[in-house]
Amino acid sequence: MPSFILECDKNLSYGEDLIKKLEQDSSRILKFFELENLKQPKKIKIWTDRKKYQKYLEQYVPKCYEWMCGDTYDENINMLSLEECKKTESHQDMTLEEMLRIINHEFTHACQQEINSDAKNVEWFWEALATNLADQFDHVASMQCEDDDLIYHLNDVPYNYEICFTIGKFMIEEYPHEKILDYVKNPDQLRKDTRKIFKEEREWFNKRYLPLPSLPRAENDDFKIFAANKLTGFETDCLSYITEHKEKILEFLGLDYFRKVEVNLFDNQETFIDFIKKLRWKGAKIPEYCTGTYDNNMVNLFLPTKQVKNPKRLGSIILHEFIHIIYNLYTDRRVVWFDEGLAMNLSGERNNLLEKENLKRFIADQLLSKNFPSNINSITHGELFVNEEYNGYDLSYLAVRYLLEIKTKEEIQEMIKNSEKVLEIGENVLASAIDYYQEKLDINNEKND
Repeated sequence: MPSFILECDKNLSYGEDLIKKLEQDSSRILKFFELENLKQPKKIKIWTDRKKYQKYLEQYVPKCYEWMCGDTYDENINMLSLEECKKTESHQDMTLEEMLRIINHEFTHACQQEINSDAKNVEWFWEALATNLADQFDHVASMQCEDDDLIYHLNDVPYNYEICFTIGKFMIEEYPHEKILDYVKNPDQLRKDTRKIFKEEREWFNKRYLPLPSLPRAENDDFKIFAANKLTGFETDCLSYITEHKEKILEFLGLDYFRKVEVNLFDNQETFIDFIKKLRWKGAKIPEYCTGTYDNNMVNLFLPTKQVKNPKRLGSIILHEFIHIIYNLYTDRRVVWFDEGLAMNLSGERNNLLEKENLKRFIADQLLSKNFPSNINSITHGELFVNEEYNGYDLSYLAVRYLLEIKTKEEIQEMIKNSEKVLEIGENVLASAIDYYQEKLDINNEKND
């Protein structure tokens, strides 16, 4: 008896290839679970009309999104055809291999259901196996969340599938196959062992992927800092500084609490970049000027040794990335200039510009003498952000500083949640900011004098 039945209302040019690959992969997945076959073949329905597929989805979801391309709501594996996927913005580059991975993911769930369908509070384990057996990721993710978040609120966890994939990778590499199958058969035992598994996975991740000493250099309830051996002497003062300013940042953003954040400090840019690449899709581009990121909701920084001698300066750099983490968790869409501007203003890294004469020189040298785009929405990281004509960090700083002066905290908080408001303002905010500061600082009159 076949393990699946492929159903489609049209002949697909890649149909034979799809069937051949599904036969190979279904056999491999069945073997993992030590199953000879499924009790009933799994129906795989390929939809060749996206409108019809969305009409079908409406009975299961409150709203159909453009990115929706597959599901198992009716206990079958439903998948948009390759041609229909490519008509969407989200999946315009979809390949047959990617389509196959989505199907294999759902087929893995079907196999696990054959053995024991109890997934209560162990959905993370189901996704760990499905993402690994479908080979869906070429990068890893550190478990930057509380245990209870993964156990009880998996859908709300950022990078949830990447985290589950990494946990599954750990278990497949480090546990005997028999132990994993025992967890499939006995979810009660898995529930008892979950926190132990998470603890072991965190230790494995740091040892395997984080090229820094295994013990934190400094730690409290708000931050945990790992640092290269050469970066010393900053621990106490820096931790105190960022903890104090974290409270002020949260208060400004209207937040009562934010989880403990991991900080990774590198003294070598090549090592830093290599670590970041492990957290991103293969082929992801990293700008040459990059010395800090918030990948995986961690603060990751490359620091010349001399920078740690100034705890406040180091603290402001850490807070810059910390603000990125918060903004990107609460916004509906990242607007780069607004994100970078908030990070620079709220972190205090450019507090030297609070002094009037410094700000005047900054505007004259870094803005009035530069050739920058009038619509700041157009600048995105890469050559469009930092180039010979302008520096996007400077533009972003002044634009958001202006907004912070003319708008209330509540208005800024609303802008974080609603990117459309930011994009609308971004069309002319830079010109407004320059006019505002020229008048406020009386720059034009001084030039005339």
